[in-house]
Amino acid sequence: MSDEARAGAAMVLLYKGTSFELVGKMTLSSLLVEAVRRELAGGDPEEQLVLEIRYLRRPDPRLADGPRTIHNLRSQIGRLALTVTRGSEKVVDGEYPVRELLGPVLQHVVQQIDPDEEVWGFCLDHPSLSGVALGRSTPEVEGTMDLNLRESRRSFTVRKVAEPPMPGLDPDKLGIDAAGLGPVTVLLSADLHGHLHEMKLSRRLEEGGFLLGKVLRVLRPDREPAAGGDGEAPADRYLVEITEVTPAEHSGAGALHFTFTGDSFREMNQRITASGQDRQLMGWYHTHLFSGNDSGLSGIDVDLHLGTFRQPWQVAGLINLSGDERLLRFYARSGDSVRECEQWVKDDRGRYRRARAAVVGDD
Repeated sequence: MSDEARAGAAMVLLYKGTSFELVGKMTLSSLLVEAVRRELAGGDPEEQLVLEIRYLRRPDPRLADGPRTIHNLRSQIGRLALTVTRGSEKVVDGEYPVRELLGPVLQHVVQQIDPDEEVWGFCLDHPSLSGVALGRSTPEVEGTMDLNLRESRRSFTVRKVAEPPMPGLDPDKLGIDAAGLGPVTVLLSADLHGHLHEMKLSRRLEEGGFLLGKVLRVLRPDREPAAGGDGEAPADRYLVEITEVTPAEHSGAGALHFTFTGDSFREMNQRITASGQDRQLMGWYHTHLFSGNDSGLSGIDVDLHLGTFRQPWQVAGLINLSGDERLLRFYARSGDSVRECEQWVKDDRGRYRRARAAVVGDD
C-alpha cells in the first residue's frame, strides 16, 4: 500500500527529548535535496528540480545511525520511493529507508538546534498520512537466539538462586502506624514525590521506565507468633522505598501502549551493577494519556506486571495525565490480580505522612 504526493506538499515535524516536545518543522523536499545532493552535483543549478515520492507502509523500527538517538515516530512509513527529475532527466529513482535518507541530514540539523540533547524524534507530515498514528516502535533486540529444547542435545537445569535475608523495620520508627498497613506500602522522599508529579512527560506517547530502591519487611515482634506455638505465621508485609525513577531505554511506545524489550532490562541491570550501590529493582512505571484519572491498570498492564515482576513486593506505578491534572498510584500483586498500595511521603524531620490511601476494591 502506498500514497503518492509531490514532495513540496509534505513536511517533517521535529520533536525534542524523551517527552517529544514539538520544536519545529521543515519541508520534506529541502531535506531530500540535501540527502541526495551528491547525485545532483554537476548539474545546472538553474534547472528546476521535481521531486515525487510514495510513502511505503513498510514498518522499520530501527533508529537512524549517528551520535544521537533519532526516532521515526511514524515508523509504519519505513521507506520512501523517491524520484528526482531535473529537466528531462531522472537523476534519482529508487526506494530508500526513511532513516537512511533523512537520518544523516537530521543528525546535522539537531546538532545545530541543541548539541546537548541526545534524544529526538521526527515524523513525516502529509494529509495522506493523517490516519497513521504517531508512535515509537519497539526496537529489534539484537544478540538473541531461539532455543528448541526438544532438539537440543545438551541438558541443563535451572534453579532458583536463594534470596539474601531481608532486613526488617518497625514502621513506628518512621511515624507509620503498622496497624492499618496493607501487604505492600510505598515510601517516597518529598523530592521524589514532587519529581513524579512534575517531571516532563509526553502528551503524545506513553512513557515508562523502572523504579529503584530497597525493600524492608514490616517487623512487629509483639505480633509475631511465639517460637514453637501453634499460631499461623502472619503473611509478610513490605515497605518499598523508591529512591530513583529511570526512563527505560530500548522501549516502544504509542498513544495507548508502552513496551519494554529484553534490552530495556539488560540496560537497567547493568546500570544497577555498575553503580555499586545497595539498590534493587522495585518495579516499573508508565503513563496513561486518554483514559482519565478514574482508570487503573489495563488488563495488559496487569498481565505484564504479574508475568514479569514476580516478587510480591515489586510495584507498578501508574501516572494518569488528564488535562493539567496528574494522578500517581502504585499497585502490587494480590493473588491473580493487583491492588493499590498506600503511599507515604517523608517530611523534613524524617517522619512519614500518608499521601494516598489505597482504594479498597480497586483492582
